[in-house]
Amino acid sequence: MYIVITNPKAGDGSAFRLLELIQKEPLFRSNNCRSYQTEYNGHANTLVKSIVKTYYSAIKAVIIIGGDGTIHEVINGLAPWPELPVGIIPAGTGNDFARGLELKSRGITLFRKIMSQPNIVKFKIGQVDILAGQRSATLYFINSAGTGLDSQVAATANESVFRRKLQKSRLGRLQYLFAFLKGMKRFKYVQAEVDIEGRRVKSKTFTLAVIANHPFFGKGMKIAPKSHLTSPKFSIILIEPITRWKLIFLFATVFAGKHISLKKVHEVRGSSIKLKGTESLLLQLDGQIYRCDECRIKKTKESRLFLTD
Repeated sequence: MYIVITNPKAGDGSAFRLLELIQKEPLFRSNNCRSYQTEYNGHANTLVKSIVKTYYSAIKAVIIIGGDGTIHEVINGLAPWPELPVGIIPAGTGNDFARGLELKSRGITLFRKIMSQPNIVKFKIGQVDILAGQRSATLYFINSAGTGLDSQVAATANESVFRRKLQKSRLGRLQYLFAFLKGMKRFKYVQAEVDIEGRRVKSKTFTLAVIANHPFFGKGMKIAPKSHLTSPKFSIILIEPITRWKLIFLFATVFAGKHISLKKVHEVRGSSIKLKGTESLLLQLDGQIYRCDECRIKKTKESRLFLTD
């Protein structure tokens, strides 16, 4: 049995249209695929937990049709079952994890390959232990974790009013650019202690700090060009305080990964990172927003299997 979880709203409805086409494929029925659709933010997490608890022994893999937000929810829901393979059929607006996986196919072609002749990629993903006041939680990410300008831009991009305005104006594809310009108006430098593998970073003020599993975020930006999913260590991007006009220049160079050559941009590697803010930090995980006073980031103990083309 293959479990197919779809966010029907992903990609402005393109995920639902793709699901309808895939359900007509002979391989969908012959492989005993069962389809489930999410109904609200966070639903994919609870949905996949319920399904796996009920059908665990019969499940061969979980297939996700959607964007990075849906993948983030499903991966967190599957945390107790790292042995279950996951297949990704990208249908969101960003699809950065698909870029990191280096998928060559899309849509029905990709579905056919996953069903018939999948390649199996095995690697450890990111784990974050969050402390917020008296509360604690453990979460997982497949793209990146970050605080600073990137988390502010992600928070702006996720605002429902902001997204609706762009969709109505047919500028949804430029969502991240507009969110960046709007986020700059609200942005304040991050004040935090950063420890990498137990060693304290000298600076305590940052434009942003990003811990990356692979090069891409923000719809194709090469934020961490030296990173790779199978690496045992993260790529950590630290940007010292820079002026607003230099931020615009940085934004223009990051798509090609050229920002790494700038004086105040640093890319280092590490397997464990601790962030401790002087006040509550706005934290993005795969573009989803959380709050923390302190967070500890590391690779998971067990690798997860992904089905690719």
